[in-house]
Amino acid sequence: MSGKVLKLREIGDPILKQVCKQVYISKKDKKVKEVMANLKTTFEYVGGFGIAAPQIGEDLRIIVIGVDKEKCRYEGAEDVPTTVMINPVISILDEEKTLDYEGCFSVPVIRGQVGRYKKIKVDFYDEKYKSQSWTVEGYTARLIQHECDHLDGIVFMQKVEDMAGVTTIDNLNNFIKNDKGK
Repeated sequence: MSGKVLKLREIGDPILKQVCKQVYISKKDKKVKEVMANLKTTFEYVGGFGIAAPQIGEDLRIIVIGVDKEKCRYEGAEDVPTTVMINPVISILDEEKTLDYEGCFSVPVIRGQVGRYKKIKVDFYDEKYKSQSWTVEGYTARLIQHECDHLDGIVFMQKVEDMAGVTTIDNLNNFIKNDKGK
C-alpha cells in the first residue's frame, strides 16, 4: 500500500495535546495500515529523522524513525533504517541525561535544549506486527524519546530546560558552523 503525503500539524493543533490510542495488534486493520503508509510517505517527503502519527492528524501510537548519519548534525549519530514502531514503550537503562538542542516539524524554526536519557530500551511492534526490542543510546535514544513524547501529547518545547537558550534554526546553524572552526 502506498501512502499519501499529509499536512504536518503544528503547535496549537489540539491533536498534538492528546494521549494517543493503543493499536490493537490482533486486528491488523486496514486503517492502521493506511496510517503507517501515510506516515512513512510523509516522513520520506519531509526528510527528517522521525515523525509521529499525531503530526499527521492520527490519534494512534505509531512513530517512524530513520537516520542517515551523514545528514545528522548530532555527534556520534548512527545510521538507522526507516523503522515503523507501533505501541512503543520506553524503559530507562541509564538515569544520566544529556542536554542538547532539538527541533520539531510541529514547532517550525524554533530549537531548544532538552535533557534526554542517554540509554533506553524500546519495545514495539514493527509494521509486520512482529514484536521487537531495541537497546539504544545517544542520538537514537533522544530521537525515540522525542517521538514518543508526541504520543503522550507533549511537544519538545514543554521540556526545554532553559528558555533563554531557545533559538531559531538559522542562529543554531550559524553557531554550529562557527563553533566547529575553533
